[in-house]
Amino acid sequence: MILDARISALETSGTRGFAALMEMYENNYIYMRRLVPDLDRSRNIGTSRVDGAVDLHMEVLDRQAYTTSLRLTHYFTRSDEPEVIPNLMLRVYHDARVAEVLPESWLRGFRYWSFCKPPPVGTLAWRWEVNRFLNRWLRYCLGEGHAFAVDWTVRPALRPEARRWAARLTR
Repeated sequence: MILDARISALETSGTRGFAALMEMYENNYIYMRRLVPDLDRSRNIGTSRVDGAVDLHMEVLDRQAYTTSLRLTHYFTRSDEPEVIPNLMLRVYHDARVAEVLPESWLRGFRYWSFCKPPPVGTLAWRWEVNRFLNRWLRYCLGEGHAFAVDWTVRPALRPEARRWAARLTR
């Protein structure tokens, strides 16, 4: 019997290990790149508007050499003040090509799938729950047609040359 090694860790049922979580982070990065094609040339505050869908708001909180931190949310008006759901703070790691939900995210009203009460913030179980939500939410937003435009007047962030070791291997 030949085993197919190409099966994703995310596709196997019951797998909630570290390797599968890293694969989800990679998928989240891919979806973020589809949503914001050039994060380095995006405005610090932006809104994606699609007919028949709720506006998606993005705010870049911090840009560093290897990372960008941002907030993604929808605003709903139910009373005098807008309600922000979900209100996720994300970090995109440009060198590792992964994206994750930060523990500082405001998760009021967030419903965990696998637990009656929320797992402790920052644990592997917590990271699984919130990043699984991010993964599905990003796919939903992309399916709705959301995207953030590239602003060519913005100077891109300076990033160190990534993966210098790869150039040595090809010589």
